[in-house]
Amino acid sequence: MKITSTRRLFLAGTGAVGTAAALAACGGQQTAEEQESQAAEENSKAAEEQAALPSTAWERMEYDQVPEGGTLRRTVSQLPNNWNSNQTDGNLADLTYIREAAGAGAEIIYSETGEKTLNPDYIESAEVTSEDPQTVVFKYNPEAKWDNGEPIVVEDLISQWNALKGENADYQIVSSVGWDQIESITQTDDEYSGEIVFSAPYIDWITVVHPDVPKSVTESAEAFNTGYVDTPTPGKGPFKVGEVDSTGGVVTLVHNENWWGRAPKLEQIIFTVVDQTTAPQSFANGEIDLLDIANGDVLSQAKTRSDATIQTTNGLTWTHLTLNVQGADGNLGDVKVREAIARGIDREAIGQAVVGPLEAPVVLVDNFVYMPGQDGYEDSFGGLEYDPEAAGALLDEAGWVLEGDKRTKDGKTLDFSIIIPADTKSNSDRARQIQTNMNELGMNVELQTVPSDAYFNDYVTPKNFDGVTFSWVGSQYPESSSANLVYPVDSGQNFTNFADDRIGPLNEQLKGAFDIDERHKLANEISTIIAESFVIIPFYATPNIVGVKTGLVNTGASQFESTDWTQVGYKE
Repeated sequence: MKITSTRRLFLAGTGAVGTAAALAACGGQQTAEEQESQAAEENSKAAEEQAALPSTAWERMEYDQVPEGGTLRRTVSQLPNNWNSNQTDGNLADLTYIREAAGAGAEIIYSETGEKTLNPDYIESAEVTSEDPQTVVFKYNPEAKWDNGEPIVVEDLISQWNALKGENADYQIVSSVGWDQIESITQTDDEYSGEIVFSAPYIDWITVVHPDVPKSVTESAEAFNTGYVDTPTPGKGPFKVGEVDSTGGVVTLVHNENWWGRAPKLEQIIFTVVDQTTAPQSFANGEIDLLDIANGDVLSQAKTRSDATIQTTNGLTWTHLTLNVQGADGNLGDVKVREAIARGIDREAIGQAVVGPLEAPVVLVDNFVYMPGQDGYEDSFGGLEYDPEAAGALLDEAGWVLEGDKRTKDGKTLDFSIIIPADTKSNSDRARQIQTNMNELGMNVELQTVPSDAYFNDYVTPKNFDGVTFSWVGSQYPESSSANLVYPVDSGQNFTNFADDRIGPLNEQLKGAFDIDERHKLANEISTIIAESFVIIPFYATPNIVGVKTGLVNTGASQFESTDWTQVGYKE
């Protein structure tokens, strides 16, 4: 089960500070040179682990060589709770998969190595014309239209900025990152030309140059929050949502008659709701053409299909245990208890249980901004090893005494539960390993299984849990969005009920840090603060593994590279 966001990395208290500082002091003081050398060594080791996999694994074919026609059939785990991806209920990976072919995010093209360029189908030009204040002038392609036929204009961007900048609490937004640093957006020469003035420098300014949805979606909080619960938002790509069968759980994408670019090769794309227990068999039977593979059982079934290949790349997705500091009768509010949980979990065992059967390297994650091997990566924990003895000592310090096989304090036992979405094996595997480790420490951990389509809506988003373990799907802009995971407390991506006030000022500096060394320094300071809180315990980086029908070209497994949906098709 995944949450996605293009603004991930896609979320006050000072009690953690003393504990973390004391632990760090045990290793003695290091010079800046020694720290830099250690960080470089850690990143080099992580890079070696990641280098075992490519960044893009799909088969390539030039546009003119791809035959016209064909249907791409995919699965999703549920229909969207809300078709507006910027609204908290719409912040799901399944919706992202559907909206990508309809143009969501297509204004920026990502290469195999992660380089970014503006897509001329949407933006003719955009450049920074002043650094103080930072000013961007831009011009849209005047031929660009929403799939309802309305032109894409500066008014749409202004309306989206007003909705997402965070000043109106009625808008239930996923994130205000970038939008809250804009001082003004004005139309200049015509309805396709504009100027953005920032109140503070913003390194990822290209992410706020083109609107995601038209003004009709963002012009009122009512339209934004509830206007698209059952109705898809207008798109801007080569495909559009042609039909939604809510009863059968089927979404059909067809050619967008208002598309102004080169014609897409595929005839249609069909998404069908299939639970994760039956999707592998559907792929093996030839009922679907592309399958995301999350565990060894799925991989084994996918391999039985004779007319398919398995593609594996590095990924931007990482798993974790997120703790609600108000959960478990408030007992998770004690940082020593949370640290004990972190040090009492065998993360390597979790990785081996889930990633090992995928025939991919197990790469543990110890940073909240950068992925292992990514430039800037450092260990924010200073060594988060599996250490039941240290975990037990922390619980002793917190007053939780081991009596028999249970931890008690003031006559109460130390209990908490983990919510699991039904039919999600990787999630269940992680939770069961956590349960085993915690029970060995004297904690009583219960696993509560809930319907998959209720998992985020009824439990994660409203923070109705003690602990949850899902996946964050990362973005191409980690520095701008990492703090959202724990700051502010009401961030649409912060499910912890915790925030550290030190993060705010650092985050403002980070978003304007154009110098790469300064950017890495600030990002790792934020990551260390998050690590000190132990509200999110990272596990492993998840490789992208995709089963692909033989002959499908120009899409599949990729770490950075974006799919050009006009070029996807089947070779003869």
